[in-house]
Amino acid sequence: MPKLTDYFIQSRWPWLAASIILTALLFISTSIGWFWYTEQRATAERQLSLDLLWLEQSIAESLLINKKMLVNWANDLPPDSSKISTKISSKAAEEFLSNVDGLVKENPAILSVDYLDKNGQRLFGFPNYLERPEHLPPVSDPLITEAVQRSLSLATPAYSQVIEQFAPLWVLAIPISNDGKNQGSLLATYDLNQLLSQKVPWWFVQRYDLSLVDRNNKQLSPRDGGIPEHANDVHKLSFGPLDSGLTLRATPHIKEQSKILLGLLALAVVLLGLLVIWLLKILQRWLRERQAVQQVLAKELRFREAMEHSLVTGLLAFDLDGKIIYANPALCNLLGLTHESLLGSVAPFPFWPLDTREACHQAHQAMLQGENPANGRNLQFLHADGSILSVRLFASPLVDGNSNPTGWMASLVDITAERQAANTARERDELLQHTSRLATLAEFASGIAHELNQPLAAIANYSAAADSFLDASPMQTKKVQEAVRRMGEESRRAGQIVHSMRSFIQRRTVQHQAHNLVKLLTEPMALLEPMLQRSNISLNVIRFDQDIVIDCDAVMIEQVLFNLIRNAIDAVAAMDEPTVSEAITVHIIHEADCVVVSVCDRGPGIADHDKLFQAFYTTKSEGMGLGLAICRTVIESHGGRLWAEDNPGGGARFNFRIPCTAVSTESNFNPISRVTTSHE
Repeated sequence: MPKLTDYFIQSRWPWLAASIILTALLFISTSIGWFWYTEQRATAERQLSLDLLWLEQSIAESLLINKKMLVNWANDLPPDSSKISTKISSKAAEEFLSNVDGLVKENPAILSVDYLDKNGQRLFGFPNYLERPEHLPPVSDPLITEAVQRSLSLATPAYSQVIEQFAPLWVLAIPISNDGKNQGSLLATYDLNQLLSQKVPWWFVQRYDLSLVDRNNKQLSPRDGGIPEHANDVHKLSFGPLDSGLTLRATPHIKEQSKILLGLLALAVVLLGLLVIWLLKILQRWLRERQAVQQVLAKELRFREAMEHSLVTGLLAFDLDGKIIYANPALCNLLGLTHESLLGSVAPFPFWPLDTREACHQAHQAMLQGENPANGRNLQFLHADGSILSVRLFASPLVDGNSNPTGWMASLVDITAERQAANTARERDELLQHTSRLATLAEFASGIAHELNQPLAAIANYSAAADSFLDASPMQTKKVQEAVRRMGEESRRAGQIVHSMRSFIQRRTVQHQAHNLVKLLTEPMALLEPMLQRSNISLNVIRFDQDIVIDCDAVMIEQVLFNLIRNAIDAVAAMDEPTVSEAITVHIIHEADCVVVSVCDRGPGIADHDKLFQAFYTTKSEGMGLGLAICRTVIESHGGRLWAEDNPGGGARFNFRIPCTAVSTESNFNPISRVTTSHE
């Protein structure tokens, strides 16, 4: 059998015979298809003739019926109908208009029916109007006059030439006479577009392209279409009476190009035959290449087998029942066991330690059930010398040539040294974490002490003020109540500071609420008012928007504003001449979906930018150096950023940017300044 296959692949005669047979079959199929095509074309020609004859009869019959009805109704009018005014009083005229109304409703192609006297003046008609609509041609139109004269002279209804207005129009003139005397004319105006839409069925439009042309071969409907150039593709149909000058042309959607198509089909047969031969040659070459690839693959498999034996990673193969069917030399060296002792063994395996045998058994069952994580499993195996090995096991299914599962392939990597290093690193990390917790606890205690200075100092001031108000004569009760109220507010503020600091140290989410940023300046400004007066320092607040709303912890943002402004006051007060123009300026600027707050001072500037936000770093004689570090933590917890830079013209500028929720619709520059100076 292999020799027969090789002969078929290498010999050219079987391929040549197959090429001839396929070419002959292709030629026969094409001939049968061509005969079927010509029969279909003849059938389509016959069907087109029948469809056109039916359409011609349908339109002609409809026009004839309408003409007869109008002639009968016109003859039923009384002889003195020419004297009837627009306010119809004659019963016969009313009946005539009622009949015309029904006719127009059944035939939307009829736009109007007008009764003219013998002088060509309109007396009445349908629709009733005072001024003739624009879409109707005037009754004095030369084409209408010519049709009326022709109908009177021939004493028979006559159609006018096509009147091109908003649509191609057609007027039927019916003479009215009494005892051989001319009493007037009846005009029926047709919209040819509507007539085609009404009389041509949907299936006809799907099969053919229709166009209405006049006696000069000018297309009237549809106006955006084009007349076919090839006369063989067009089938003419006489439309309406012989003297109408109109022709309805029908063209099949599928244009037939018989001679060209026949030549193309013959050429296609030749090309397809050549293509079949060429494809068979390619198939023969592909089979030869495939045979060569199979030989190379056999060599490659032997090469891969040698490479597997040279790996340092242990490989272990199991069948579907969990029995070991393969073990490479690297695995034998890893476990200190021989290949013969491993091959054919079943669970429990000799390299499972007694104390972790249950875990190894569960991992083995999970592997057989297909539960193999991508990052492997960490297990402990027993070496032949009694030592414990830490290994990572990776498993993947084994399949045959038909993709049917035949077992599992496991690779084992020795991670004993890695595990020892990981244990050492974990012990070191635990020590570092313990040290970090101690440092964090110390920083938290220092932060609490630093942040509580302001509310506690305020409580002390309000307490002293309350004592002085109580000792005053007479006692100032309202001021005492105000001082006590403010003491309560500061105590609650101290509690909120402690709560916020605990949230930071415990890494919990702080509940934010919407606050007006400008209003958050009120409390820090009130607390810093005495310092500004004592130091004779001016402070300006400049904002660009009426209202800027942010989601924040109000106490912590107020504390940030208080710390930054107080630092600016201390910096300016340290100067020899602290009273300068715009000594401290607070800018509030809205940028896209953020707000930037800048506290600028004219102090000595920043000494060391790198250490500025480090905890316990300070340039003041009094202070703990935690204010700016806490401020940065607060701003970053709100999704913002705090940074410092030199103020142009001298001093420092501290900026922080945080997201804003909303701003007012008024965004024009509207500076509001607050200047505080000392009293002389």
